[in-house]
Amino acid sequence: MTAPMEPVGPVGPVAQGLSLYAILPADRCDAVRAGGLPEGVRLIAHGPFAAVVEEAAPPVPAGGDRAALAGLLMAQQAVVERLLERAPLLPVKFGTVAPDRAGVVRCLDHGRTAFEDAFKAVAGKTQFEVLVTWDLGGVFAAIADEPAIRQAKAWACEVGGQAGQDAAARLGALVKQSLERRRDQLADHLAKAVRTVAIDTVVGPLMDDRMILNLALLVASDDAEALDGCLRSLDKVYDGALTLRCVGPLPPHSFATVEVTFLEPGRLRWARRTLEVAPGEDAVAVRAAYRRLAKSAHPDVADDPAGAGRLAKLTEAYRMLSSFHDADGPVVVSVRGQQAA
Repeated sequence: MTAPMEPVGPVGPVAQGLSLYAILPADRCDAVRAGGLPEGVRLIAHGPFAAVVEEAAPPVPAGGDRAALAGLLMAQQAVVERLLERAPLLPVKFGTVAPDRAGVVRCLDHGRTAFEDAFKAVAGKTQFEVLVTWDLGGVFAAIADEPAIRQAKAWACEVGGQAGQDAAARLGALVKQSLERRRDQLADHLAKAVRTVAIDTVVGPLMDDRMILNLALLVASDDAEALDGCLRSLDKVYDGALTLRCVGPLPPHSFATVEVTFLEPGRLRWARRTLEVAPGEDAVAVRAAYRRLAKSAHPDVADDPAGAGRLAKLTEAYRMLSSFHDADGPVVVSVRGQQAA
């Protein structure tokens, strides 16, 4: 198992706002500070919880420097993994920026119940990630030896013209089907084996054809050795044909990530103007205004080429104000796990 990465310093020049990295119990703040915080990182406590924050770096433009984005992500991950050694925590979704300290306090206030439930759900548990790859060269050699593949290859070599092109395409499809079938069978066997020592799992995406399995596991902290033993047994069974890698312990990203949306005052004013509602109007009034305006803007009713665009703006404004009312304020907080791929 890999050790947590060493912390990385702030990336880029300082920008307005505070990047939220994690939520932890406020009574563990002294222990975290005693262990030393990475430069630029601090804790903001309010009630039973505290937020790990850092001055926000300028956002990477959409379609911009992927290396810069990866650097920011790795920096946040390094901070969170270091703090995990000293306190249980809930990671915050990458890229979450609070406008100021008051915004962080509102987040801790509005998210209190969600944080309590999430900490109970992951108490005494740790996330690990199991990544399995295979040697594609050996796999394709085995596929080439399958009778159906040999026959299709021989036929593709014998015929020419359009028939030859069709035969080559058929051969490629058969190879792809065999590759996917072999991967699915292996992934199913491997996942069933490691799930015997896990409380919960989430299947992650495969990055390329070399990868067979990308599986996040929530494991009882006392069962980490059992996971090690399971992986050693699998490695022995496949006798080097597969490469099994286990990463962890990790924060519970796949099972309890904090998501926070800060509703900017300017955007709220825009939403009220769009729906023609005054500040202080309740959710019932907002819903009634949306229905009235949406009906007149609907393309099936309004003979207006811009009607669809206006309806989209009305819907966006309605969702924003609904979130505001549901959260009872300008901060929307939730804790979610990833969906299985």
